[in-house]
Formats: sequence, structure tokens, C-alpha cells
Amino acid sequence: MRHQTESDGTGLAPASGTGLFPNPGNRAAFLELLGDIVDDYYTWHESCAGAAGPRLADSADLGAAGPRIADSADLGAARTLVRGLSEWLARESTPWPSPLYLAHMTADTPVAVSLAYLCALLYNPNNVTGETSPVTTRLEHEVGDDLCRLVGFPPAKGWAHLSSGGHAANYEAIWIARNLRGLPLAAAADPASRDLVADLPRPGLVNLPVSGILDLVDDLAGRGALARVRGLAREIHRRAPGKLLFARGAHYSWDKCADLLGFAPGDVEAVDLDRHHRIDLGALRRRVRELLERGEPIAAVVATLGSGGEGGVDDLHEIMRLRDWCEQRYDASFYVHVDAAFGAYHRTVCLDEDGSMLPYDEVAARAFPARLKPEVYEAFRCLPLADSVTVDPHKSGHVPYPAGGLALRDGRAAAVVAGRSAYFAPGDGARPAFGSYTLEGARPGAAVAAVWAAHRLIGLHVGGYGRLLGGCLATAQRLHERFRAIEGDSRLVSGYEPDLNILNLAAGRTEPDLVDRLLARLRAEAAAAPLTSLWVSANTLAGRRVLRLCVMKELAPAAVDRVCEALTLP
Repeated sequence: MRHQTESDGTGLAPASGTGLFPNPGNRAAFLELLGDIVDDYYTWHESCAGAAGPRLADSADLGAAGPRIADSADLGAARTLVRGLSEWLARESTPWPSPLYLAHMTADTPVAVSLAYLCALLYNPNNVTGETSPVTTRLEHEVGDDLCRLVGFPPAKGWAHLSSGGHAANYEAIWIARNLRGLPLAAAADPASRDLVADLPRPGLVNLPVSGILDLVDDLAGRGALARVRGLAREIHRRAPGKLLFARGAHYSWDKCADLLGFAPGDVEAVDLDRHHRIDLGALRRRVRELLERGEPIAAVVATLGSGGEGGVDDLHEIMRLRDWCEQRYDASFYVHVDAAFGAYHRTVCLDEDGSMLPYDEVAARAFPARLKPEVYEAFRCLPLADSVTVDPHKSGHVPYPAGGLALRDGRAAAVVAGRSAYFAPGDGARPAFGSYTLEGARPGAAVAAVWAAHRLIGLHVGGYGRLLGGCLATAQRLHERFRAIEGDSRLVSGYEPDLNILNLAAGRTEPDLVDRLLARLRAEAAAAPLTSLWVSANTLAGRRVLRLCVMKELAPAAVDRVCEALTLP
């Protein structure tokens, strides 16, 4: 991919579009491949319907007494229905591909990725089990290994799967964390298992390091006692699930997650932010030490790599240093989950083609003109130390919805949420069926096919996704420079340099409704002329309304100029 910024006429920099995303030059190839996909599907469908004999195939109709569905006479109505839907979508859909769309975390979809999604969608695979999705289950195992490598977990030890989105992945991660935290106390209450934890004092039982709990899982499973002890742990979860700590600016899914999993309001603590819109490390250190010194359980500490409002990247390396210190000082620890739904793919800016972490100086050279802050680099470098990571391919991974994901550093952790179905096979012998170990049962194989195709076509390294996302970072940084706060300036200002590619602009003047008036004007313009207007969203920082720009594509200089012109204050 080229490091160019000249426009190709679309307002996008050439490296972000030509060949990969829809454009007039690849329309014919798209139609040809789509025709091949439809031909293969019809051949398969006819084979399935007729291979057992015409009389059996005919019995699929509802009989003379019932309606005949999809008769040739009905195709006219179907054509009208679908054609009308297509025209409606083409007329009123949100213009994600526009260089002026900077409102939310939706990126354009590469041609081949859309085709892979449509291809699998026709066969309607359900990735709850390989019995209903033989191809896409194999693809999901490959994608799971990809996600492990992306966040730095060795696939041989880690495990990952797709979900409907970041909400479900976050819920599942804290479900696992909560169940792990209660297991040692449950083992101590089980007469047949208490010898396994007899040498541990109560503080050690309450906040045992995750590695120790996973070894206990193995021991309990070896005795056939895991299911029984998990049952005992449910009462502990209801009585005292532990504290859940996350930054005040974290995703809104965390309050819902806590409610679903039975955390009382007093068990959920939002830690203040620092001036960089990251979790305040001093406040977090004080609170963790207080809890450990009082022997109170900590279910999890949640770090964010790419907050939804600000794109902030918490200082994960310092959080991991805090955990190491607690293990040495108190012989107690806590589970660390990282919500990297938005930011995980940005780690590719730091990854060589073999998946290894590049030195910071080399990242600066290869990602130019994007600049990655040293502390953001350190957070990416320490990501493999987390216990679990949420990744959303349908955000920065350029794939269609729904495609979230969860990666576990140690696949054994999934055992504490496992459930068996009486009518699904357990797996292929080599790898387990996903449905037994995931929060969601039925999941679309089409999303798996799209992620699988995107990873192979783009590449999880600095020359692939790193180039695409590096372009987004560079554009956000250019916009920051254009709106950088200047003493006495009355324009919109960017008061802090973004960690990733989300920018927040505040009014330099003090009128309280200034941003809202500008936002109302921009939304009215977008409603009247959606394809030629600027799209932005709103946020609230330190009690002030601000404009939020989510840069999901690299913009050419002319497009940056157009954005700045549209953001003039009334």
C-alpha cells in the first residue's frame, strides 16, 4: 500500500480505496463474482432438494390444500418487494463511504469481504456447532487464532471466538471473571475439594491470581468436581460477586453488564479520568490497595483501549505493573479485562508481517505520517498480559455487522461458563464446539466468513490493517493540528491530542449552546443533502458539549479542508 495523500477524486487518499473498496473500476468484477456465487448456491440447492429423489423433493411443498410458496407466478411480487427495498436503502442509508461521514465507528467494507459475507449468508450456517456450519466453524477456529495473534495471545494456549458485538463480548468476559473469582471459596466449602485450597489463607482465596484459579479448575475437573463446585459458587456470586472497576468514560455496556450479572450498585465503581481521558492511575491504585487490604474480592479491573467517546487508551502497562506489585505485596491479584472493541486492530500499526511487535522507532518510521504516542505503544505492547480482550471486527476491522469477538489469554477460563447441549455434538475431537463455551448460542457463519476474508486479504500487520488505520490516525492528527487550542482563540478547538482516531472539538467561546447550535445546523444540512454534507456526532467532556469526529478513513488534503470549512461557528 502506498503512502500517498493525493485525492483520486473521491476525497479519500488512494491507499484507502483503490481496488480494495467499491469503485467503478471493480464493479464488473464484483458482478461477475456475485454471479458465480449465485450459480454455486443454486447448484447446491438443487442437488440437496433432488438428490434423494423427485417424489421426496416434491413433498417439501405444503400439498394441494396449502399455498404453494415461491411459484413462478409469485416472483413478480418478490421482485417488486425486493427492488423496492433496494431502492429505499440506496436512497436513505447512512452514507458511510463518504469522505464527509465522520459521525460513528462504521467503516467502508472491502468488495471481497462483502462477497464473502453474501456467499456464506446464502447457506445460512449457524456457528453454534459444526453440525450446522461445517465450513464456517472451521473458519471461526482460524479467525479465533487470528484474534489471539492480533492481541498477542499464543493460539496454542489462548482461545477466541466471534460474538454479535462488544456488548456480548464484555458480558461474557465479566461472566468468566466473576465465576473464576468465586471458585476458590466454593472449593473451600466443598468437603471433597477443600484440600486443594487448604494451604491458602482467606485473603488468598478471595483474590487468588488468575493462573492459580485456572490450575484449580484443572484439579477440580480431574476429580470430576468442577460442576459441583461451580454450583456452590453460584451462591457466592449472588452474595458477593466482587468489585467491578472501570474508568468513568468507559463504554455504556458496563452498567448493563453489571446489572445482568447481579452486581449490586455498590459493587460497581467508576474510577475518575485523568486529563488525557484515561483511567486515573492514582485513583485506581488507591482503590485496589484499599480493597485488597480489607480482603474484599475484586471481580475485575477493566481497561479500555479506544474509548467510544474519546478514543482514549488507558495506561495498560501501568495497570499490569500495579497487578504485579499487588501479587508481590499482598499475595493477591485481580482479573484484567481489556475492552479493545475499537482499538485492538490499531495494534497492527505495531506488528511486523510475522506478527511480532516492532520496536517503537521502527513503528514511527513505518507508520509515517501517523504518530503513535509512546504510552499508547506501551499499552499495545502489554496487551498480551491481559486475561481477556474484547475485539470488534465490525468497527476497525472493516467487516459487516454483526462481528464482535472475545479473546482469552488461557482457554481454560471458558470452562467456568461451559454448558452442554443434549442434542449437539461436543466438537470434532480436536477443538470444542463453540456453542458450549460462548454466551451466545446461535451465531451467524456469514460474519465469520467476512472476518476470515478480511484478515487474509488485508493482513494483520503494519503493511495491511496498519496502513489503513495508520491513515485514519494521520487524518485525525491533521484535524487536531488544524483545531489545536490557541490562547484566546474563539473557534472550535481540540484541547488534547487524540490517542487514536476520534477527535473532540469544543467551542473556544463560552456560550453554553454554541456547539448544540452548530450540531443542529450540520444535522439539518445532512438531512437535506446527505451525500454532500458533513456528518458528525456529539459528546460531553467535563460537563461541556463537544463535537465528536470519528475518522474511519484516510482523507486527502482537499477533504480535510472541506471538513474544516464546514465546522465554522455561527
